Amino acid sequence: MISVERLAAVAADLRPINLGAGPLSSEERAYLAAYNIDFQSEFAGLTHALGYLDAARQRLAVHILTVPAAKGNLLLVHGYFDHVGLFGHLIRFGLERGYNVVAFDLPGHGLSTGAAAVIEDFGDYAEALQAVQTAAIEALPGDWYVIAQSTGGAAVLESLVQGWRQARAIALLAPLVRPVGWYWVQPAHAVLRHFRKSLSRKFAQNSNDPVFLEFLRNDPLQARQLSLVWIGALRRWLHTLPRSLPCQIPILVLQGDNDETVDGPFNTAYIERMIDNVELQVLPGARHQLANESASIRQQIGARLDQFFSNYPLSS
Repeated sequence: MISVERLAAVAADLRPINLGAGPLSSEERAYLAAYNIDFQSEFAGLTHALGYLDAARQRLAVHILTVPAAKGNLLLVHGYFDHVGLFGHLIRFGLERGYNVVAFDLPGHGLSTGAAAVIEDFGDYAEALQAVQTAAIEALPGDWYVIAQSTGGAAVLESLVQGWRQARAIALLAPLVRPVGWYWVQPAHAVLRHFRKSLSRKFAQNSNDPVFLEFLRNDPLQARQLSLVWIGALRRWLHTLPRSLPCQIPILVLQGDNDETVDGPFNTAYIERMIDNVELQVLPGARHQLANESASIRQQIGARLDQFFSNYPLSS
């Protein structure tokens, strides 16, 4: 595993994101290799640009992977405590199907700046998503698919509330509306926020892949505290989330029935009521980290994504 110090150096040395910036540095390649997201030797003609973009009052780490004769573009949005380095399976999913792939670290995550896993306004997640895609659109012609995991799904929902419509089709993996145990989280937060800013994080069994879970526990980019400021931002966001939202973009929601992180039954029902054009599939046995589930469950997810996206082809 790469050290915290080397990762900090990579983050500090990032240049403004630019498809023509030239080859990655040796330290950047070491970072990609450590997280198994160095695909340049695997896909002929692939170019991997890594740099930063200023948005949501932070410096966001952005990855743009382009392939020859791309069929379109895929935007990936990770979840809480996650970062691009954990999204290798979904990056490969896009590249294997001939899409350019754009992914970025949310504020306070990965190589992006900001207090670790802290946000004061969920609107900042939406602002980051829209800023990254807007910058990428200038360089990458064609339509977009979006795949978002958990809190990334909340960023997508908030973007839709704000009027963002830059997607041909959207897949939400275990999207966050409210977490498990929300009825006791709210009163606990109301009391604890006056005395402390965070709680020690416990690493949950949120995947059926033991190799991933072990990797996660040793990942130097993982925050070790659960921010009560973040919980407060979630509470405020939920009070503003509309019950109905006109939106013609087709949306697929994939939800595991063994998810102990988000309240899957409540969240999926809420999204189905909120937006008309929603398809739902419950995955038996799947936990929360659908982007990093066991190989058999990932195979099911890939097949369902292929089926869904095939109904809404991109214009390249």
